[in-house]
Amino acid sequence: MILRNEKLGTYAELTAYLHEPDHEMENIEKFPSILVLPGGGFRFCSSREGEPVAMSYFAQGFQAFVLKYTTVTDKPDAVIGDPMEDVQNALTFIRSHAEELHVAAGQVAMIGFSGGAHLAAAVATHGPERPDLLLLGYPGILHSELRALECPDIIECVDEKTPATYIFSDYADTVTPPAHALAFASALDAAKREFEIHIFHGGVHGMSLATSFTCSGDKSQVDPAFAQWFPMSVDWLKAKFGDFVIYGVNDGRAGKLNIDCFVKDLLANEKAAAILKEVLPQAEQIVQSPFGARVTPRMMANFVPDVDKQKLQELDQALLAL
Repeated sequence: MILRNEKLGTYAELTAYLHEPDHEMENIEKFPSILVLPGGGFRFCSSREGEPVAMSYFAQGFQAFVLKYTTVTDKPDAVIGDPMEDVQNALTFIRSHAEELHVAAGQVAMIGFSGGAHLAAAVATHGPERPDLLLLGYPGILHSELRALECPDIIECVDEKTPATYIFSDYADTVTPPAHALAFASALDAAKREFEIHIFHGGVHGMSLATSFTCSGDKSQVDPAFAQWFPMSVDWLKAKFGDFVIYGVNDGRAGKLNIDCFVKDLLANEKAAAILKEVLPQAEQIVQSPFGARVTPRMMANFVPDVDKQKLQELDQALLAL
């Protein structure tokens, strides 16, 4: 993992948790990404809703970013435009540095919690730079005296540019009760924008991952049912962005002869065997080894000299043509 910190302004700082392409996972050249906006009512940025969330997405193959945006603790005379500008700068940085960050084009999601979700929704409805997908955790959407800063109207500004949204909240939350999440979902529905919403039964406000790690020792912050929002969000993100390439499964080659079929099966096909032996004459010998039954030409190319990617691709195309 590469850890990177970028100052985006006087008070804003972007922390990046990054994967690098690896020869053992050569099916991945670019990664989806997610920008995390912690909650805190614009008074602070909650650490419980920052790094633990980012690292959870990182473990699922995302380039993960946490934005420490401007709050009234940093700048007593702050206005909502300050943190909104911080988010704009963060999105711009991620997209403009996509090549070096190994970020997949069109796959920049953003998740906010509580006040951070209020901020995320404001940017997703007002910002010139918007995320490709939006996730909101127990969001503050409607007016609330509990927030130190008040965002511009969100509900009336949902439009055709507002991204598809995943929303989760809990029925027992008295700080940002379900009315907030439902109001935004209704606005999305009226604008014919796609959304998925989950209102869990238990829990209190500020659950983060709802695990012992993020509970601050408070048993009310641990809820296995509410914790399901995270794996469900990963499934939603993969459904929208697509999953990583699995050779012969989701790369358009399923059911066809190709370099990800087992060598033993290719050798059993007369035409495929003739093509295979031209490029990998060691195939028959390799298949007799203890692990030979599950070896593919792609795997063989990792330890057979003089087989480069070009030869491998030519072999793949020849097999696909059979």
